[in-house]
Amino acid sequence: MNAGTRVTLVWLEGAAESAAAGVHLDGTLRRLAALGIRPDRVVARRGRSGGRFSRLARLLLDSVRQPRRGVVVVRWHPFALPALVAARLRGGASVVCAQGVLAEVEAVHPWIGRSRLMRWLALRPLVVADRVVAPSAGIARWVVQVTGRPAHEVTVLENGADVALFAAARRDPEQPPYGVFVGNLAPWQGIGDLVSAVRQVAWPDGLRLVVVGDGVEREQVLEARDAGVEWRGTLDRADVARVLGGATLAFATRGAVTASAQGTSPFKVIEAAAAGLPVVATDVPGQAEVVRDLGNGVVVPPGDPAALAAAVARLIADDGYRDRLRQSAVERVAAYDWTAGSERLGAVVDAAARAVGRARWGLGRPADSTTEGLVDTR
Repeated sequence: MNAGTRVTLVWLEGAAESAAAGVHLDGTLRRLAALGIRPDRVVARRGRSGGRFSRLARLLLDSVRQPRRGVVVVRWHPFALPALVAARLRGGASVVCAQGVLAEVEAVHPWIGRSRLMRWLALRPLVVADRVVAPSAGIARWVVQVTGRPAHEVTVLENGADVALFAAARRDPEQPPYGVFVGNLAPWQGIGDLVSAVRQVAWPDGLRLVVVGDGVEREQVLEARDAGVEWRGTLDRADVARVLGGATLAFATRGAVTASAQGTSPFKVIEAAAAGLPVVATDVPGQAEVVRDLGNGVVVPPGDPAALAAAVARLIADDGYRDRLRQSAVERVAAYDWTAGSERLGAVVDAAARAVGRARWGLGRPADSTTEGLVDTR
């Protein structure tokens, strides 16, 4: 990649360090740094000051301030179109990172799904962009399906982790033992299944469930405190690493919902592996492949609390099996460090840069702007 390429990053979703968008932003910055690229501007909201709408308005205004003939890299968002239009008007090009699909957006913002115009606007950045990056093959196929763009313009670039940070937190499991779920407490995350698993007869006595994160499913977590579920709220990455480092195992659950069908490239599986933890994960595309590649976990069907509890019981009862999974995680996780994907990101930005000065508006109707059968990711 040409180190002289002028790059602007635009993250309209809240990018606090503990949020998935924040982890993705930090990983993207690490990948660019490995290529010798320091972005001209980073448009993102790291804190929580001000109202949600006023924060978004400020970000939208900032997102259109870009250098001439540069490349803007945007995390896909329903209101990302102005940043891409600004890039075109200034003779530049754009890359959109599609971390999920429309069903995920609609799960958080149902009003988008009720409006044909809002669905059109939400999908438009995926059509207008010169290149699209997706974290799993399933999401890449979905992008091709809904935009009608050529498959070679959509690159699969898996998510990663700050392996060194989580590896430094490895230590002997604390006593009494606990398992950890880290992530957005969103409807598709299978929080209800995980909480139900804790109440199963097979769940090992004395094993606590520690939940790190926040979201609309928080009440389900709080209501299970009597069953040994502990809510830690949102934490920065160093604190997340410390919590994982003292755990016995980790969870990567997804619900049996359409928002899981197209796949995901989960931060939580990779971070747990870096911390040397075995993982109990639900069998959804992308996630299951990562667990099997790392060799650090047990895969169970989604929507099955009994299977979750049984997998946990097996791990707790068999020290040798648990140790083998831990060792596999430690040996293989380096391939998932953020910097391992730098060259592919560089190739995508280079491909977009070659389009600088050639307008591609693509404002027509996408191949399929309905939401039937469309799905998502972390």
